Amino acid sequence: MDTPYTSEIEITDLFEGFCSRTLEKEKWTHFAHLTTGLCFLKQYELHEATCRMKSGIVSYNLSVGGENTGTGGYHETLTIFWMEVLHFYATEFPEYSLPELCNQFLQSPLADKKLPFYFYDQEILMSPLYRARFVAPDKQMLSAEVLRNLSSK
Repeated sequence: MDTPYTSEIEITDLFEGFCSRTLEKEKWTHFAHLTTGLCFLKQYELHEATCRMKSGIVSYNLSVGGENTGTGGYHETLTIFWMEVLHFYATEFPEYSLPELCNQFLQSPLADKKLPFYFYDQEILMSPLYRARFVAPDKQMLSAEVLRNLSSK
């Protein structure tokens, strides 16, 4: 994969579009979710960043005509999972600028959309319960050591 962002302006435009709910629906991709989470983590500590990400996704989904239900839209467990992964990475590389952080993370194995299935049973993870409230991983504990090992693969 080529470097996803060539300037901080691209990242800022994406982030501001998300926050103002003007980002086009087709641009709200997996990488856009991850980039947005990193933007929040560069500005706020983990818990504040997570709150902002959660409320932002719920309101963004509604703004583009989506719903947040037991079968679609906002997913509590995945949001918290990804914020923890992003926080791990951001704390591993505190010296990175926002573009470096986003580009390096998005090119790492930790950005793989299938990463949650290393930690969770896929069918259970997609259930309404796991969408509605955070549930800890059932296959593998989420820890810095495990993420460090996965990121070096």
